[in-house]
Amino acid sequence: MDPGLAGLLGGVIGAAVGACGATASAWIAGRKAERLAEIQTSALMGQARLQIAADRANSLRESRKAAYVAFADGWHLEYGTLSEAAVKLGGIAAHDPPDEREERRQAARRLWNEARTLQRSPDRLLSVVHVEGPDQMAHAAQAASGALVPYFTTVLDWLHAIDNATETRQHDAAAAGAGGDAHRKLLEFLYASADAVAPDGGSNRR
Repeated sequence: MDPGLAGLLGGVIGAAVGACGATASAWIAGRKAERLAEIQTSALMGQARLQIAADRANSLRESRKAAYVAFADGWHLEYGTLSEAAVKLGGIAAHDPPDEREERRQAARRLWNEARTLQRSPDRLLSVVHVEGPDQMAHAAQAASGALVPYFTTVLDWLHAIDNATETRQHDAAAAGAGGDAHRKLLEFLYASADAVAPDGGSNRR
């Protein structure tokens, strides 16, 4: 082959090989950049999903906490008013002057009726706890609400006994026992509430 032609051909081939090499290098670099971008995008999406999940969990905890606190506040108001009625009844003695006895009896009846009216609020808030969940909280709230029923009954029995001047120490003891049982059920609800809204889902009891 003519030396000049051979040199020209070699130059063309060398240029072509160099161009192919440059193209291949650019393609590899491009693929690396694309892959890196995919990894970064995937990581960002993963972080976003985790953040969304964390925000949802926090929102759920706050919503549940508000429902639990509202129920407990309503329960306390009802329980406290009923307890005031029991205190009024406990202050009545057989040797009291008739006017004082009647005044305390009427005050106790008024407080008992007031407690019955207040019962509507915890009953309504109980439905909210059922909606918020979880199931164990709904059960705990139901138990706390149900425990007030015997308390109402024993205080009313005591009131009727005083109306008929047949009250005994057993009426006082029965009301105290029912009140104590009801309060323990609320404590169980509060302990369960603390666990239900804990960020790690663990127990908050000491």
